[in-house]
Amino acid sequence: MKHILITGANFKNKGAQSMLFTLADAIRKMDSECRISFTSAESCDMSEYTFDHVFYSRRSRKIVLRKHPVFYMLEAACADTAKCILRKKEVLWHAADLRKLMPTVDLMIDVSGFALGDKWSVKIQERFLDSIRIAKKYQIPIIFMPQSFGPFDYEPDKSFLLQEIKGLLPYADLIYAREKEGYQCLKEQFGLNNVRLSTDLVLQSEKIDTINIYRTQPSVSVPRIVPDSVGLVPNKKCFTYGSESDILDRYRLIIDELLLSGKHVCIFRHSAEDGEVCSRIYEPYADNPQVRLLTEDFSCLEYDELVKQFQFMVCSRYHSIVHAYRNAVPCVILGWAVKYQELAQLMRQEQYVFNIADTKSDTEACRRMVQNMLQDYEGESVIIKQRVSEVQKDNCFACLKNYL
Repeated sequence: MKHILITGANFKNKGAQSMLFTLADAIRKMDSECRISFTSAESCDMSEYTFDHVFYSRRSRKIVLRKHPVFYMLEAACADTAKCILRKKEVLWHAADLRKLMPTVDLMIDVSGFALGDKWSVKIQERFLDSIRIAKKYQIPIIFMPQSFGPFDYEPDKSFLLQEIKGLLPYADLIYAREKEGYQCLKEQFGLNNVRLSTDLVLQSEKIDTINIYRTQPSVSVPRIVPDSVGLVPNKKCFTYGSESDILDRYRLIIDELLLSGKHVCIFRHSAEDGEVCSRIYEPYADNPQVRLLTEDFSCLEYDELVKQFQFMVCSRYHSIVHAYRNAVPCVILGWAVKYQELAQLMRQEQYVFNIADTKSDTEACRRMVQNMLQDYEGESVIIKQRVSEVQKDNCFACLKNYL
């Protein structure tokens, strides 16, 4: 029985959860007996799932990568005792699970989404590169499913990462770059010949068979949305790339425009960290019956059902857009990275992307974008449906047949 280890996923971010579910479903459809594990640093109750979880922290990676980890583990145990006295939760025994697991793994597959490039901290990028270090140590093939890469214009204090990337990425069997910019960066800066260009794996997939994910069939229950509604999904990360007050003003400008057109607006999160942002956007409209705040923590499968009820979406989370497109629901996109622009171009929707990080952005341009969508969301839905059909004719999962 083959054992596949999936890295880069988690349950907190529904985009990461969606990639995990999509990949697990694709693997099970090829090999129903295959053992699947995934790594994350969160505590997970896996009793209802058909795959396993292994604790994946900086500590667990150190234990795996060190030649003689026993002294490190003793040092960590002392630190844990001190933290326990201070009532800080630590789980040293879980940190050793990864080391026990690795000799049983036949293939590693990474679904990080975006973790390698000059916009990320050294800590995040080293975590990404550690997956290759671990695969290399145990001589396990590793594949990187479609995700964003670069740019790699590091400040001097981070420039050492260039050599690490150049030394480690060639080990991968396959690296799927999600955008042309990332593909070119990897090819030109590092001379890699194991890179392929591929659209997002969730967009490429069709309906997930839940029997491949859950031990018993889940009850997918979502709130009923009133007709003539537009969904709004913000992203806390937007505030990193633009003025907080300006960004909040953009969201509220859009809501005001939608209300003037007689629409209902439903604000909800696609990632756990966005709950506070949703509340702040909703606050001025708390007494308006046309605006609704959903506080539920929807799974990616529930989000997929929820999004079908909207005429269109206003989104800042990448995979919230992917799920909308996969259901032929148009989106007004407030983003900052090239991944948003390329995704929209793929669906012939580039006219609905607004760069939220642009300090010179035109408020009226944002308003016109919403007005245009209000006038033609039905026609845009037809275009998106056709484009998704084209994208799904080929997919990145075919490469897995060589390993299963």
